[in-house]
Amino acid sequence: MQIVKGQLFADVCHHRALLVYLPPSYDKSTSRFPVMYVHDGGDLFDPAFSTALDIIEDQFAEGKIPELILVGIQPGNRRDDYTPWFSKAISPERNIDFGGQGDAYLSYVANECKAYIDSKYRTDPRPEKTGIIGFSLGGLISMYAAHQYPDVFTKIGSISGSYWYEGMVPFMREKKMYHSGLRIYMDVGSKEGAKKQNVQKQMVPLTKEAHQILADSGFTADQLALFIDEGADHLSECANARFPGALQWLWNEKEETEMELAKLIRERRSIHRFTDREVDPALVTELMDTAVWAPNYHMTQPWRFIVTYGEGKRRIAEAVRIMKEKREIDPAKKKEVGEKFYNKIMAIPMLMTVIMEESPNLITRQDDFASTSIVIHNFSLLAWEKGIGLTWETYPWIHEPEFREAMGIRPGEKVLGNLHIGYPAAIPGAQPRIPAAERITLVDKA
Repeated sequence: MQIVKGQLFADVCHHRALLVYLPPSYDKSTSRFPVMYVHDGGDLFDPAFSTALDIIEDQFAEGKIPELILVGIQPGNRRDDYTPWFSKAISPERNIDFGGQGDAYLSYVANECKAYIDSKYRTDPRPEKTGIIGFSLGGLISMYAAHQYPDVFTKIGSISGSYWYEGMVPFMREKKMYHSGLRIYMDVGSKEGAKKQNVQKQMVPLTKEAHQILADSGFTADQLALFIDEGADHLSECANARFPGALQWLWNEKEETEMELAKLIRERRSIHRFTDREVDPALVTELMDTAVWAPNYHMTQPWRFIVTYGEGKRRIAEAVRIMKEKREIDPAKKKEVGEKFYNKIMAIPMLMTVIMEESPNLITRQDDFASTSIVIHNFSLLAWEKGIGLTWETYPWIHEPEFREAMGIRPGEKVLGNLHIGYPAAIPGAQPRIPAAERITLVDKA
């Protein structure tokens, strides 16, 4: 009998049944955990169908992979949910078409389901800590997710993926699915399709072709794996047996309690588009407690912060609306312009107004400005580590009397900007930097 050291819970999100597995140390720590979303209701790890959890929990104990939260998602109709586009039936005896509702299903997983899981459980919501995996058509839709949502899921598991599906291999060839942040595991049994008389007889060669397409597009051996299970057929017990190995390959990176600083600095981006997910004010306060450990001459600590979210944003939005309407020259456009900026502010999940007390001493004032700027950057790095993005906005209206009055800015205080804070809806690519060697002058002689 299988003895599970972690915890299994039945849950529901938007009328879909979920099976949630929490690892052994979940209740013994305050840590956040990576998440693997598993198709077919989690049959790959459900003790009712699989003994995989025994092996996986041994992997946790031996430090082979980090402890994971596993989320099994029950399909409505797997022929519909796990296919990216419509296709006619391939088997005359069953004569059931494939519905091609994969985009709707993945949208549910990436948005509704992930937001629900992230809000209810202690997850690490960052893309690099989020994966998706499935068997057969579940493996197919996982590979499709690698193309559609590479900024949500970066650990992709395709166990006996159905690459025979009409149009999938051409799609992969045409779309050039390379993404630097992805790790993709593929496997197939050597006997899969051998007894079929339809397109499924091409199971093994098409899986190899799909793998080669990915390799040719730029994926390295560290990012892409294909395992041929000798003697294995297209059976759930074969898939269940390979599931722990798939997790070990996908998650075998050394687990760090904090992201490497150099990597964090290089990967942080200014974020301008956010999801609807709310940012926890308590987490922001916790991060700022660390961020304020910035160099500060004479320890003046001249900063303070006003954090607005929810209905509190209306204070800023209304002040901006009034300012924009007042300054719009064309009377016919006043209301339209004011409404535009009001809605723009209200769409931001959280705003932080950064305020600095201005010293009458010029040198102290310059030092204080530098220190407060470091605090802002410290905060942006700490937030990024938690999967939260921001942009530092310094638009002119933050210095206007209407804004200062609305926010309670005192005489002698300077507003350094508003931080727009939220969970990224899109992460822009990196902009190239001039090599430091071109901007550093080395002087070693008098």
